[in-house]
Amino acid sequence: MTQKSTIPKDAELMFSWIRSQIYQWDQIVYDGSIRRFELIRFVDGAFVLPILSDGRILLTRQEQPGRSLFMSLPGGSFDSPDEDPRECALRELREETGYTTDTLVEWMTYHGTNNVHTQVHYYIAHDCKHEWEIAWDGGEKIELFTVSFDELLELSSDPCFHHHWNLLPILYEARLFPDKKEALRKILYGV
Repeated sequence: MTQKSTIPKDAELMFSWIRSQIYQWDQIVYDGSIRRFELIRFVDGAFVLPILSDGRILLTRQEQPGRSLFMSLPGGSFDSPDEDPRECALRELREETGYTTDTLVEWMTYHGTNNVHTQVHYYIAHDCKHEWEIAWDGGEKIELFTVSFDELLELSSDPCFHHHWNLLPILYEARLFPDKKEALRKILYGV
């Protein structure tokens, strides 16, 4: 069951910055007392699992200020609060890899936690083609590499693939259980 956080209508905006806002509100709890609650509203984002025509999966190895080297699906934050998730996914795919696709399939949406309100959308892109020059922003260095389906599953144990901790259980289960592996293969490849 997916837990979706909500920001109460009477919540006060306590802090607002580039990628997040902090809200607080008073709430009556079970013993009748009043407690102060807090929730972070973090910017939404989208990520793409790009599959090339040969079946290999395109990933990024990235450096960003203040972070260790990490591996990731292409993706990132919405440019504006009203950006369409699909458009964000296609834009991030193009900017970070130079690849495009005509076949973008919605995969899943991660809804944050009880204390962090966000939506992270995941898409699968089939038959990706290299058509653009890469347009990384000044705060990232990106190297592209490809993996097979089985190599993608192995990343569930790689600490450098930490950017997708919400995706890791799916990959790890597919490594452990043959039926989960075949179900994931079918989701990704349609076969």
